Amino acid sequence: MDQRTRPSTPLATMTKALSRISRSRDRDEITTALRSSARSLIGCEGITVVLRDGDLCHYVEEDAVGPLWKGQKFPASACVSGWAMLHGETVVIPDITKDDRVPQELYANTFVRAMAMAPIQSDDPVAAIGAYWSHPYTPAEWEVETLEALADAAATAFLNAEVVASVNAMPATAALSNAGGEQTDFTHDVARVAGIAAVPTILDVVLRMTGMGFAAVARVTDTKWVACQVLDPVRFGLKPGDELPLESTLCNEIRGHRQTIVFDDAVADPQYCDHHTPRIYGLRSYISEPIILANGSFWGTLCAIDPSPAIVKTPEVLGAFKLFAELIAHHLDADERLRMTQESLVRERELAELREHFIAVLGHDLRNPIAAVDAGTTRLLKEGWTDRSPLVLKLMKSSLSRMTGLVENVMDLARARLGGGISTVLVEADLVLTLANVVEEVRVAHPERQILTRFELPATTAVDHQRVAQMVSNLLSNAVTHGDPEAPVEVSAHIDGGALVVSVRNGGRQIPPESIARLFLPFKRGDDRSGVQGLGLGLYIASQIAQAHNGRIDVRSDEHETCFTFRMLSRD
Repeated sequence: MDQRTRPSTPLATMTKALSRISRSRDRDEITTALRSSARSLIGCEGITVVLRDGDLCHYVEEDAVGPLWKGQKFPASACVSGWAMLHGETVVIPDITKDDRVPQELYANTFVRAMAMAPIQSDDPVAAIGAYWSHPYTPAEWEVETLEALADAAATAFLNAEVVASVNAMPATAALSNAGGEQTDFTHDVARVAGIAAVPTILDVVLRMTGMGFAAVARVTDTKWVACQVLDPVRFGLKPGDELPLESTLCNEIRGHRQTIVFDDAVADPQYCDHHTPRIYGLRSYISEPIILANGSFWGTLCAIDPSPAIVKTPEVLGAFKLFAELIAHHLDADERLRMTQESLVRERELAELREHFIAVLGHDLRNPIAAVDAGTTRLLKEGWTDRSPLVLKLMKSSLSRMTGLVENVMDLARARLGGGISTVLVEADLVLTLANVVEEVRVAHPERQILTRFELPATTAVDHQRVAQMVSNLLSNAVTHGDPEAPVEVSAHIDGGALVVSVRNGGRQIPPESIARLFLPFKRGDDRSGVQGLGLGLYIASQIAQAHNGRIDVRSDEHETCFTFRMLSRD
């Protein structure tokens, strides 16, 4: 078909319409975008947007010279939109009186005499868009292709709407767990290209060299075409971050074969004279070069287009485009290597700091118990068994217990940092008994401290009782060590709205807000007073145990008391 004989489809209008539809994030936005653009682009006298509702077709939007069926629902088996969705095919009916698929009684009081209906999402249609004419008419091929391009854009938008809705419905933790999945936000890619100082110059040289009116660097994936940087003197209508339906672009083909696509004039080119992309966008000249990264992966394209013919299929232009694409790929590779190097440097600094703290603090905290055991052993060897020997042995055993505790904390640190977190085994048992045993152990070690308890729990609670005991012991030891020795320590546990809540309170001076932020970091202490012993791992390990139980520990501190509260949400 000779493109010069068809009604013109303004390049900017078509592009803006497709981009607006693709960017829509819910059904109302999508149908509104279709309504506002479809009729003028196709040149028909009416359009309608139909959503699939189970076995029904719901006519949700229309723009026509006369009323159609907005707001009504019909069985999918009894209307043309239903046929298009059930079969996943575009329907073209030049005369509705001569097609058995048309329910004549529904059309009798309308202006419609010819129509075309395209499904939205052909593999599993969720909607359809129809175009209508008031007289028998066979729509031109470009009109049908424009209708299908709008449907393709709407299909992309419907998929995006589903993703947005599902992400919004996710808990925060679930959304974070998908952070490493397929990329849906291309802001980072747009920013990476914007950070390449040479790109504006490259686009300017491209337009000056070819005489074309639009040039762009585009990110192209198996689902997306996104403009990252553009130069648009002819007002094509795209801005950085805008999307086009991938299937409507030639870049989709380039992604597959990784070869340059170029033509001086689509009308005269035997390969592209009947191609849907030039027809949809009204293009005459085009060139696009793939951008291939050093690892061999396809990243996107450097492209230029114009609604008029241009001389671009020359060795000079092709060579320049290849050089420019390689230069952009080089900058992208360098940016990625720099990012990875920076991340590696941050990790190495963290590990170096961790090793330094570990060696310094562990050496300091093990020195005292080792010295006590050494002194006790020396005394027993020198004096033999005396009346003081039981006391010496008791002190040595206490020192050994302290060293065992330090080693266990270090092992838990390794599990938490290197093993993906502390593992738990949930058991239904009496948590009151577990907590009471922890409190009694601390009372024996600190007979001078008053520890009050208040437990209001069911007969059994499903937790890892050994780990919860370790967590509460760490919190309780922290309260005894850092709290006011004249004030009692309070331990309470209850169920609040289906969640287990355990709190440890102590009197004493307020923890500064800036210190609270680092309380749960390894090798950090909230109290920097000299003489305070410990690796600084107790609260860190307590927080890891809380996370392993699908919970967290919150801290509240004022001039009267400090309270650590563990809340474990139900796993149901």
